[in-house]
Formats: sequence, structure tokens, C-alpha cells
Amino acid sequence: MATTDDGPEDDTDPTVLKEPGYEDDSVPENIWLRGLWMVLFVIALWVARGLVIIAGLIQFFWMLFGREKNHYIAEFGEDLADWMARATLFITGTTEDRPFPFDRWGIPD
Repeated sequence: MATTDDGPEDDTDPTVLKEPGYEDDSVPENIWLRGLWMVLFVIALWVARGLVIIAGLIQFFWMLFGREKNHYIAEFGEDLADWMARATLFITGTTEDRPFPFDRWGIPD
């Protein structure tokens, strides 16, 4: 390493590190196909919203009359919330990973 009056001379460029949690910002190869998937997942999110309302009403009446939570409805709600979060991440371009049916359903135990 050669030195000059200004200090040590370094021939290497600095390495730019990517922020953790973020993927490559490049545009996908087939943007039109991705756009189609985005529209389909938006429609699926509207259906999921309806399922949340129905599950919430059923759970409310279950707790009102049964005096306890229905664990199957609660587990379904947890899995549905996870799917909705992953669908939102795909739609907004945060990730290229498509949710169910292209990925697992539910939160792993």
C-alpha cells in the first residue's frame, strides 16, 4: 500500500451493504403477469375481509352463548391474518413471494 502526504492510498471502492429485510429493488421480468397476480390477490383480500367479518360474528355469538372461545375459529383467524399480511406484502412490492396457494397456509407451529 503506497502512502502519500495526504494519508494511505486505497485502491478499493467501498462496499455498499443492503438494508436487512429488503430484497432486490429490480422490476420483475414479466411485469404484466405480476400485475395480474396483484389484481387477483386484491380481489382475494376483499373475500378475506368478508371472511374476517363472518368469523368475528360467529366467534362473538359462540362466546356469548358458549361462554368460551372457539379455538378453531381463533386459529383460522390467526392463519387468515398471516395470509392477508403476506398478500399485502406481495401487492405492495415488498416481496416477490406469492402467498397461498403458492406458499404454505398458516403460521408454522
